[in-house]
Amino acid sequence: MENKLDIIVFGATGFTGKHTFPYLHKLCQQTGRQLTWGIGGRSKQKLKEVLHEYAQKLDANALTSIPIIIADVTNELSILEMAKKARVIINCCGPYQLYGEIVVKCCVMAGTNYVDVTGEPYFQELMLSKYKKSAEEKGIYIVNSCGFDSLGSELLLTFITKSFQGTLNSAEIFTSLLIHAPEAGPYVNSGTWASIVTSLGQLRSALGLRRVNNITSISTTSPNCSFRLPFTKDASIGIPNKWIVPYPSPDSDVVKRSQLYFYENDGKRPIQVRHYYLMDSWKNILLIVFFGLFVIILSQCQCGRKLLLKYPKFFSAGYFDHESPTEELSENIEFDVYFYGKGWKETNEKDNKFTTPPNKSILGRLVAVNPGYGFTCLAVVLSAIMILTEPSNLPKKGGVYSPAAAFFKTSLVEEMQKNGVPLEILSVNDL
Repeated sequence: MENKLDIIVFGATGFTGKHTFPYLHKLCQQTGRQLTWGIGGRSKQKLKEVLHEYAQKLDANALTSIPIIIADVTNELSILEMAKKARVIINCCGPYQLYGEIVVKCCVMAGTNYVDVTGEPYFQELMLSKYKKSAEEKGIYIVNSCGFDSLGSELLLTFITKSFQGTLNSAEIFTSLLIHAPEAGPYVNSGTWASIVTSLGQLRSALGLRRVNNITSISTTSPNCSFRLPFTKDASIGIPNKWIVPYPSPDSDVVKRSQLYFYENDGKRPIQVRHYYLMDSWKNILLIVFFGLFVIILSQCQCGRKLLLKYPKFFSAGYFDHESPTEELSENIEFDVYFYGKGWKETNEKDNKFTTPPNKSILGRLVAVNPGYGFTCLAVVLSAIMILTEPSNLPKKGGVYSPAAAFFKTSLVEEMQKNGVPLEILSVNDL
């Protein structure tokens, strides 16, 4: 089809979708790019209103002439027609387990690339299982989790891997939440809460699909990177002196998929990854544990999920609500993500096995300001741009990929740094 738009944002009137506009407006014309973009959704009037809103915010009248495409997830033909009009679809319409597959399916049918910001493990495993082969045949790239979940961990791991001179064995990722404003929540939009609840309800199904997709088949490396004891502190490695709490991050499976890809395609030694939260006080730890377990238990049945979705403020201790967070509050939320890696100064080309303990460590940090709607929207827009502008740096064949597998050889890390995301090496030490 002639005169395709380079990018279409679907779900553009949603809280995440509309926050991609400033980045599309800036980045599609940056450094010599001449990329075109449009927006999609089911209400023409709402799409016009959100374009007008951002035309005023950005003082950019050109936004009012951005193409509008009418598409509704309840009408497969409309989604297919939208997919035919784009080279890449950015899907911001969640929960993805409810509304995502139809968009992926139509992108595969139309031969259109696809990126999204899902953090839902079951949806990702399902897309890999169902559409990997057909995406390969069409030569298109389906890349899930291009928001803070899970590109935050993948981006930092890519950065550290490229910076580590030698062989990296393990990586411990420590995430610390900082709120720099006295204003109370909600801190996150209810759409994200709906995705979390829906995703938790499919935990057992996600584990089953992991086995089908052979994610657990990755080669075991040694020495093993064991989980740290819960509720301990360790200032010796250079991270803030806070309580360390292990947690089952949704990023874990995404990182394992990337490591499996590098192992199978490039012969790289798989990197073991462990995830932790850094907490200031026992009060916060107990609050997180109590509400976390309560939400997991309730999400396992339909009536429990209905309660969670109806009263997000109560069940999330005020972090989520049906009201959207204010712009000021969002800009004062920050995630500091520390990466502590251990490995060897040497490289071992023969089967990547070592008989000595690791002798080198590296500490890095990523700072994600406004992770939900700043970092996430920048990351997904740049992910789409990487597909369009650096095709020779993508995997040789199309398919369903994790972010690191898709973008390891591209300039995504550098582009994120150029656009205000601090990524830095804090220390490199001998062990």
